[in-house]
Amino acid sequence: MIVLVTGLVVSVVVLGCAAGPVLDLLRRSAVGPGTAVACWAAALAGTCIAAAGIAAAALLAPPGPGHGFLSRLRDCLPHHGRIATAAAAVATAVLVAACAAVLARGLPRLGRAVRHRRRHREMLRLVAREDRRHPDVLVLDHPVAVAYSLPSRHRAIVVSTGAQQVLSAEELGAVLAHERAHLRQRHHVLLLAVDLVHAMLPWLPTVRRAKARLPLLLEMAADDAAVRAHGTQPLVGALCRLSAAPAVAGALGAAGAPAAGALMERVLRLEGAARARPRRAVRLAAGLFVVAAVAAPLLAGAVAIAELAATC
Repeated sequence: MIVLVTGLVVSVVVLGCAAGPVLDLLRRSAVGPGTAVACWAAALAGTCIAAAGIAAAALLAPPGPGHGFLSRLRDCLPHHGRIATAAAAVATAVLVAACAAVLARGLPRLGRAVRHRRRHREMLRLVAREDRRHPDVLVLDHPVAVAYSLPSRHRAIVVSTGAQQVLSAEELGAVLAHERAHLRQRHHVLLLAVDLVHAMLPWLPTVRRAKARLPLLLEMAADDAAVRAHGTQPLVGALCRLSAAPAVAGALGAAGAPAAGALMERVLRLEGAARARPRRAVRLAAGLFVVAAVAAPLLAGAVAIAELAATC
């Protein structure tokens, strides 16, 4: 049991603290954005799994009140000393309060984001009209050139009339391919998950770095999908024309996040040689990291909880 819990603690340290700086290097090397996004997501998932396993072990380990689950609590506790039982009860109460505080901070934030998106979609139904040429596009009558996507089952992409006027047919096609890539690859869900994890575990370096790095990586991944469909120049031209577009909260736009230099970095990457396909060895190493980062803490946590449940 000690070995398993130690493994979970090591997983939190390695994935939650050390993995972030290492994954930052992937952003600057010959690793595709899709591969980098998968590695970041695996590091966050493994960190959350290991942290949850540690919390469960602390709640269930004898002589804690969670030991043996509530149905066996009465038969198990008499075998432990009163002082140990009282100390475990206090420690467990503190742990439960800490977990509740973390969830109370993170879950309402997630709920607010979901409600904001729902209100945004309801507003669009009132002011936007359907595009007859594209079954997944809503047209917003506005002179400012904007294009973005919101997760929705019906017409999830929003394009303004200003964007239709300034973009050529090829550029508009590249923008739509970019937004469809966001929707197809569930980038909105990933950003919501990252925001939730950051609200609950903001002190971990990997979590802080993921919140800062992932938006740009997701835009690059969508850029690659658009380039495969329409070529580089139409997308670069569209990005430059949409660069002055304001950011829409809760949405992913072709122009990307308003971070300083982010759009320029994307354009330079598209025009330069930075989009070279990663080497097979790099892809293999990234795949092994993704599997290990999730499977190792998941297996250790499952075995630890199984052993705790069978202790009494």
